[in-house]
Amino acid sequence: MNKRKILLVDDDANLRETMLELLTHHNYEVKTASNGQKALQTLNDWFPDLIISDMMMPVMDGHAFHELVKENVLLSSIPFVFLTAKLEEDQMRKYLNQGADDYVPKPFNIKYLIEIIESRIERFEKIKNANRNIYLGDKKHFSHEINTPLNGILGSIDLLIDNKGLDQEDVFKFYEAIKISGARLHKTMQNVMHFQNLKSDTLVFDTTSTTAILDDFLIVKTKIADGYENQEKRIIYEIDKANLKICEKYLQFILFELIDNALKFSPDNRNVMVSGTINSNDFYELVIKDFGIGFSENELNKIGATQQFNRDEKEQQGLGLGLFLSRIIVKKFQGVFSISSKEKEGTTIKIELPIST
Repeated sequence: MNKRKILLVDDDANLRETMLELLTHHNYEVKTASNGQKALQTLNDWFPDLIISDMMMPVMDGHAFHELVKENVLLSSIPFVFLTAKLEEDQMRKYLNQGADDYVPKPFNIKYLIEIIESRIERFEKIKNANRNIYLGDKKHFSHEINTPLNGILGSIDLLIDNKGLDQEDVFKFYEAIKISGARLHKTMQNVMHFQNLKSDTLVFDTTSTTAILDDFLIVKTKIADGYENQEKRIIYEIDKANLKICEKYLQFILFELIDNALKFSPDNRNVMVSGTINSNDFYELVIKDFGIGFSENELNKIGATQQFNRDEKEQQGLGLGLFLSRIIVKKFQGVFSISSKEKEGTTIKIELPIST
C-alpha cells in the first residue's frame, strides 16, 4: 500500500525537522517547504493527501497560500490544516468558513495532531474514491468537447449513407471531416485519462526510456498538419539531432500539445517557430515561440489543470489540460519547463530535457 503523503509548510527549520521525523515515524511520506511560494513549487508535480501550513511566514504566508490552493481545481479538495501560535477564535472561524479544514494550536499535542491528520486523510480518501472517474473542470466545456466532434462524425456518416450519389471529391471531404473529428475526440479523451491517472497517482513514467527528438518532431508535425489545412508551412523549425531521456509517447504528447496550442492561438498569417539545440553536455533546449494573443501576467500565474481564459471570446477548443500536463511530464523526466508571454505579442515556451549519452 502506498504511503499517505503530507506537505508540511513552516518557516521554523527546527519544527519542520521535528515534524518530519515524527510523521515519517508514523509511516507518512513527507515533503517540506519554508513558505507558501516554495510549497506551490512543490505542488506543481506532487499531490499530497494533506497540507499542514503555518500561518505566519515570510514571502507568502499561510493565508495567501491557502487562497491559491483553493483556486486550483486539482488542489482545492486536498485537506488543509493550519498550524497557529496566536489566533483569535473569530479569526480562525473566518478561515474555516473560507475552506480550511482544521487548525492545530502551537505548541501542539502529538496525539491530537495525528488524530487530526488521520481523520482528514480518511475523509479525503472517501472523496477521491467517490470522484475518481469524474472530470473536475467545467462540465459545459467538457460536454461541448465530447459532443461537437461526435456530432461531426455521426453527421458525416449519415450524409454519406443518405446521399449515395455523391461524387468522389465530396466523399473524400466527408472522410476528412470524420478523421479530423475523430482525432479531436481522441485527443480530448486522452488528456482526460492522463489527468485522472495523475490525480489518482497511477500515471506511469518510464525514466529509463530514450527517444530521438528530430524523429518525434517530424511525426508530430505530420499529425498536426492533418488537422490544419494548408497550415503546415507555418511551422518553421530547426532541430538538432539528439536522443533525450524521455519516452517517445510523452515527448510526442508534449510536442503535439504545445505546437497545436501555438498554432491555435496565433493568426493564420503568423508562423510558429520551433528550435532545438544542445545547450550543454547534459541538457537539450527546446523552444516553441508563437506571435499570437499571449497571456497577461495574471493569467500566467493561474495556469493550471482545466484553466482557460476568455474561452468564448477566443473560441478555444480543448479542456485546458495540455499545457498543464506537459509541464508535469517534463518535470517527471527531470526537465525544466518555463513560459514567458505578453498580451497581443505572443508566447515562448522553453523546455530543457536531459540528453541520453
